[in-house]
Amino acid sequence: MDRSVLRAALAPLLITTAAVPARAVDGVDAPPAGAAGGGAAVEVVVEGARPPRSASETVRERAEVKAAPHRTASDVLQLVPGVFATQHSGEGKAHQIFFRGFDAVHGQDIEIWVAGAPVNEVSNVHGQGYADLHFVMPEVIRELRAQPGSYDPRQGDFAVAGSVRFELGYDEPGITVAAGAGSGGARRLFLAYHPERADEATFAAFEAYETDGFGPARAASRASLIAQGVYQPVSGLSARVMASAFAARFGSAGVLRLDDIEAGKVDRLGSYDPDQGGDSSRAQLVLDLRAAGDAPGEGLSLAPFVVLRALRLRSNFTGYLADPVSGDATEQRNEAITAGATASYRLRFPLLSDRDAFEAGVVARADWIEQSQRRLAAVDDRPTATLVDARVRATDIAGYLDASIRPARRVEVRGGVRADGLAYQVVDGAGDGAAARGAQGVHVGGKGTVDVVLLPGLRALASVGQGFRSPQARSLGDGERAPFTRALSAEAGLRYADERVRASAALFHARLSDDLVFDEATGRNEPVPATARTGVALDAVARPAPWLVSSVGLTYTRAAFTAAGGRHAAGDLLPFVPQVVARADLAVTPRLGALFGRRLEARAGAGATLLHRRPLPFGEIGHDALLTDVTARLRYHRVEIGLDVYNVLDAAWFDGEFVYPSSFNRGAAPDLLPARHVTVGAPRSVFASLSLFIG
Repeated sequence: MDRSVLRAALAPLLITTAAVPARAVDGVDAPPAGAAGGGAAVEVVVEGARPPRSASETVRERAEVKAAPHRTASDVLQLVPGVFATQHSGEGKAHQIFFRGFDAVHGQDIEIWVAGAPVNEVSNVHGQGYADLHFVMPEVIRELRAQPGSYDPRQGDFAVAGSVRFELGYDEPGITVAAGAGSGGARRLFLAYHPERADEATFAAFEAYETDGFGPARAASRASLIAQGVYQPVSGLSARVMASAFAARFGSAGVLRLDDIEAGKVDRLGSYDPDQGGDSSRAQLVLDLRAAGDAPGEGLSLAPFVVLRALRLRSNFTGYLADPVSGDATEQRNEAITAGATASYRLRFPLLSDRDAFEAGVVARADWIEQSQRRLAAVDDRPTATLVDARVRATDIAGYLDASIRPARRVEVRGGVRADGLAYQVVDGAGDGAAARGAQGVHVGGKGTVDVVLLPGLRALASVGQGFRSPQARSLGDGERAPFTRALSAEAGLRYADERVRASAALFHARLSDDLVFDEATGRNEPVPATARTGVALDAVARPAPWLVSSVGLTYTRAAFTAAGGRHAAGDLLPFVPQVVARADLAVTPRLGALFGRRLEARAGAGATLLHRRPLPFGEIGHDALLTDVTARLRYHRVEIGLDVYNVLDAAWFDGEFVYPSSFNRGAAPDLLPARHVTVGAPRSVFASLSLFIG
């Protein structure tokens, strides 16, 4: 089939996403590689890695991901400098994510995509942008790309602190069977298949996991399936299909008052309410079509997606504060169907140089949401009040124009503009009768980067961009022009890259027109005044030898309110956000020779995370935490044994700290003085595994 015919057929759709990216060094296009496994090469449409949009843009590939043990994809997020993820409500609820001075809570300030599908949930009843990554097994993450700030026109809703994109693949040919068990009754089965002669993007993987937890009310189980295939239906056209299904059930110990722990009234691993927890499910389908253009770097792509999500949460953060008899436990339900597509057409256009290029793209997304929140009686879970009962229809239609121009041989200017039109229809059934309302608004944001090559491998970048976070639909009035949280970000720094080392250093600043902070009384995020972040980010990845890889990231951020409102004054530090986040990973993979003619290999690695200075409400400061995880593997031919140790130093730490009034004694007079509440972090745990590779 003629390529011009293909382009003509796809051009009206203007759809984009990444297909099978070629490896490159810091944005320099790499030539297409042959198929894995030494078989006949399969022609695919390949796009080189896009040049960075900021000095601190980060890529973590499979070698860095495998350096230390990870239970979930959210754990892998911590490889990004400035990211720390906690799980204060059980192994199944979306992690709370901190990123460069932002308390993104469960995703409100960080845009997350997996294999071409969005993960953030619009207007989720528990929190705007709720992003649950439990459906992704760490073994199938081939690349993690983080774009801090909002400097790329492809970044959309929730890209306030930045964006993260996961590309999936599995590189072990044949069939993999892995089983393991460990502390707290943890049990896991992992199965995978990757055709020997296919690209690693073609695979299928299954996970089943159960645990009794490290204390009461912490049992959890999940099952996940991901299948992805890359095909070439006709010459010059690449197709990728990805499908996944996931379900989980989990318990949660909830919060404990720190004064009760210190007084011995409750065990630090105990729970006031063992009935907390919930369940969740997710299914998604992605189709990614990509057609090559006549010149390198040109092309069309089309990627429709559909996602089905369900979530139920039961929690109690305040005990019997609001209702001394029946209690303050709440149950939240959220069911959503998301359908949409992303699209672009990229064209080489020699404006000032023969490498200048332009890209036009569109993004469309529609969400159908049903949600509720009820207060439950402590004795029999009888509903005592309906706080939320709503149906939401949300639509986001966006278009962008991006350009890459070289006004001089060592200077490249990249940037463009993006416009998002958001519309909401809400039917709220809480209270006396249902009420329908609608709202709509438009956000237009400019983004730009200047990239100057100083020396071979060394470049300086300066970036500025406007981003946004969409509003919680239930907060909008009828006919209201949808208000957006507007973000202005700026960054300047240096990047260095060669065959063995990648490193960057950057200064950054971000300002938000308004913000969201967790409110214990409602169990969700509530509006607060304008905020700002200023900080520095350092990152380095080194591969000095084929058997050695290391990565280090460090950020310092000061996040503060710039306006007064409620209990917050201008200049107050933003609560819950750690000012210093550091992460270091190191892995060695020596080949030990041969035994009876079969290859003997080993792998040992460690990852350490440091949190320092976590501001809390009412001027308090949370506890620091230093967590270290280690792994060891020994493989002989087709058999591998492994040992993972999490929190190897057995640090006694809190993964969540809050300050607010509470009363956990039924019928007692409420104590209205703010008190510190904590969720206890996991102690040291051990997990052993046995893997068999067939093929």
